[in-house]
Amino acid sequence: AQSRSMHTHSMRSRRAAALACAAVMLVLSPAAAQIVISNPVVSTPTIPIPVPVPTPTPEPMPSVQTCDALRALFDATGGVYWMNKTGWLSSASCCTWHGVRCMAGEVTRIDLAYNGLAGTLPAALKKLPYLSDLVLDHNSISGTVSPQYNELVLLKNIYLGGTYISGTIPHEFSTLDKHELLDLGVTALSGTLPEEWIRAARLKHLNVGLTSLSGTLPRRLYKNPLDYLNFGRTAVSGTIMDDLGKLDQLDHFYLEHTQISGTLTRELHELSRLYDLDLESTIISGTIPETAGFMTRLDYLHFGKCKHISGTIPPSLVNLTRIDYFDLEQTRISGFIPPELSEMRGIDFLYLEETQLSGTLPKALSNLHQLDILYVDDTHVSGTIPPQFGLMFGLDFLYVGGTPISGTIPSELQDLELDSLHIGRTKLSGTLPAQLAKLDALDYVNLGRTMMTGTLPAQFGKLKNLDYLYLDGSQISGTVPREWEMLVELDILCLNTTRLSGTFPAELAKLRRLDFLYIEENSLSGTLPPEIGNLEVVDFLSFDNTLMSGTIPPSIGKLERLKDLDLDYTRISGTIPKELGDCTMFYELDLDSSFVSGTVPPSFGQLEDIFDLEMDTTFLSGTLPPQMRDMKRLSLLTLFDSRLSGTIAETLLDKWDGVKTLLLEKTRLSGTLSPMFGTMEDMELLKLSDTGISGTLPPKMGEMTDLVDFSMIGTSLSGTVPDSVPRMDRLRHIFLGKSGLSGTVSAALGHMTKLKTLSMHSSMISGTVPQTLTKLTRLSQLALFGNKLSGSIPIDFVKLKELDECAIAGTTTPGAHDNSFDCPLPMVLPAACSAARAVCEAPGASNLALIGIIAPMAIIILVLLGVVAFQLNKRHQARKSKLLKEVTTTSQTVMSDLNKKKSTNGPTVVVDGKAMDPEGAGPDFSLNDAAVAAAGSCKTNGNKA
Repeated sequence: AQSRSMHTHSMRSRRAAALACAAVMLVLSPAAAQIVISNPVVSTPTIPIPVPVPTPTPEPMPSVQTCDALRALFDATGGVYWMNKTGWLSSASCCTWHGVRCMAGEVTRIDLAYNGLAGTLPAALKKLPYLSDLVLDHNSISGTVSPQYNELVLLKNIYLGGTYISGTIPHEFSTLDKHELLDLGVTALSGTLPEEWIRAARLKHLNVGLTSLSGTLPRRLYKNPLDYLNFGRTAVSGTIMDDLGKLDQLDHFYLEHTQISGTLTRELHELSRLYDLDLESTIISGTIPETAGFMTRLDYLHFGKCKHISGTIPPSLVNLTRIDYFDLEQTRISGFIPPELSEMRGIDFLYLEETQLSGTLPKALSNLHQLDILYVDDTHVSGTIPPQFGLMFGLDFLYVGGTPISGTIPSELQDLELDSLHIGRTKLSGTLPAQLAKLDALDYVNLGRTMMTGTLPAQFGKLKNLDYLYLDGSQISGTVPREWEMLVELDILCLNTTRLSGTFPAELAKLRRLDFLYIEENSLSGTLPPEIGNLEVVDFLSFDNTLMSGTIPPSIGKLERLKDLDLDYTRISGTIPKELGDCTMFYELDLDSSFVSGTVPPSFGQLEDIFDLEMDTTFLSGTLPPQMRDMKRLSLLTLFDSRLSGTIAETLLDKWDGVKTLLLEKTRLSGTLSPMFGTMEDMELLKLSDTGISGTLPPKMGEMTDLVDFSMIGTSLSGTVPDSVPRMDRLRHIFLGKSGLSGTVSAALGHMTKLKTLSMHSSMISGTVPQTLTKLTRLSQLALFGNKLSGSIPIDFVKLKELDECAIAGTTTPGAHDNSFDCPLPMVLPAACSAARAVCEAPGASNLALIGIIAPMAIIILVLLGVVAFQLNKRHQARKSKLLKEVTTTSQTVMSDLNKKKSTNGPTVVVDGKAMDPEGAGPDFSLNDAAVAAAGSCKTNGNKA
């Protein structure tokens, strides 16, 4: 620089060059720099002296053993298929191969990350004694980490994250005392951290997140100079220790989705270098300490889904001015949203949803011009949406749904560039503002279940980026605008449970990206337009509970991706088009409670993946086509209350081994009950009542161990209840009444302790009521009337506390037979069995003979009792006359003696009708009956008797 200045520049240029030179020399030698600065101008030209260039020392060639170890890695991991294998196996020096770094002919680093390696790590790598860095992350490497790698005593950094490595961290690694970095995140690693290795290593970076690692956090871990620690999404447990503050070099700390518990230590402020703290979905409890506000370098703070964290948002968090991401969702944080959060000027993401926060939305949040996402949905925050939010120019997502927020949608929001607006499930009112159409960046709008009224704005058709539109459960009325055909990006349109009317516009069939269309539970009428077959990618179509009429368009058969079609509770009529069988991806088809007629199309056999087929309460007739046997995933079939006839073919039952619900009652089905029913082990609900099905219950019926509800009332069923039935321990309700069942009530039924309903009435059941039925303590309905049962009713029926309906006697058919239980019935029968007591106590024809025998005997007994009573009365009158005479005589004597003692001051004692002095009466004496009677009837004239 000085040489150029002497020949081509002015003095000023030379000074500037000299200062530049001094700046360079300052690094090398401050003294030399001082000389240049003090003598910046060189007036005498100098002759440059050539400086000899040293000849570089040639790099030593790696040994054969070194290259052989690398060849072993190439062969073991499919090197010929690597994404980059430049130089491998072809160059003379393996130090020139891609990803290999050497020093003095020794391999010090292998870096083949993201290179398509597939296979296991060879043990031959232990022959690279100077290896310091092994970087093989994000490849398809499997197997385990060889314990022999402990011979690599200089190994510092191991990157194997994002591979299929399994097993545990070898205990032999305790000899790697220079180990600083281990990355095994997102692998199949298991076991625990070896305590010996933690003690020996000098770890700075430990990543075992998203593995199957378990155990607790080793206390020795806190003595390592860690700057990165990731245990996230593992099975690690234990508590956060107070020693956490010792990790003062920590930059990133991840414990999300673990079983870590305890409370947040006040020593958090000592983690002053921390950028990221993620404790999402842990069991940590308590409050957020005020000291958290001193972690001023924090960029990412995640407490979301810590359901035990409570308290309020500490005011000190306003000091986190660098924070970008703050998450408190699904915690028990309460109180108000601090207006001071507006000081977090750099924040982009603020998640406060599903908390106990209350109060109002602070207007001061409008100062967060950089805020991208604000989630306050499903909280107790109330009030209105501040109009000042229209100043949050960076806001893309505004979610306040599921709150008591009221008022109207501020018109100022139209100035934003919102992508998503969720204000559904609130108390917002007013009319649906057409101005929202100005938010042309919107792709998600949820205004469902609010108090807003008005009609659907045709202007919404301008929202050409809109993917999702929810207006369900609102008071919106009017018709569906035809202009919405311009919503070319729309995926989901949900307009159910509204006051919409009119017809479904055929123009909406132009929405070629529409995936879900819900327009159920409203007053929509008209017919389904044939153009609906143009919705090429639609998965769900639902028009149930509407006034839709007409027939099912055959064009629906073109919807190859259609999975769910709901036309139940509509006025749809006509036959089922065979083209529906072309919708081979059908998962659910609901035509119940409609006016469809005709037969079930044989083309339904093509619906191999259908799970739910509901066609009950219709005018369908005919038989079940044999092609339906190909419905291999069928789980629910309802055809009750229809005109279905014929038999249930065994070929169907043989293939329907996964059916859980079969409702065929109130049909014209006939034939015998197939033994195949006994093999349908997954069946939970089977109803065949009020059909013409006959035969006996399958002997293997007890193998239907998942059956919960079984009904065959009003059939021609005969035979007995199989002995295997009591093994159905999940059975809650069994209805077998009004049939030809015979035999006895099995005592084994008492072992079905979950039974709530036992109905076997109006059949041919005989024998007695078994004592074991009193063990059915959950029984609420018992119907045994109209059978031939006899004997006594167990007194322990009183234990059936939940019995609400008890019909064990009586009959609903005049002249029919009934049970004949021993009377009187137990006095402690449940109140619900009172009808049985009334039957027992009422005199019937069978009691007349008994009355004819008892009546004469009663008359004779009454006559004898009358004679005895007359004689006793006569004797009583005689004794009464004699007693009266004695009393009269005694009374006269007493009065005479009293007159003689009239002047006596003390009391007069009468014994056996004679007055006596108390002094001479003695301590023990009693008054006889006559004396007492006399004393009670005479007048003493003031004297004491």
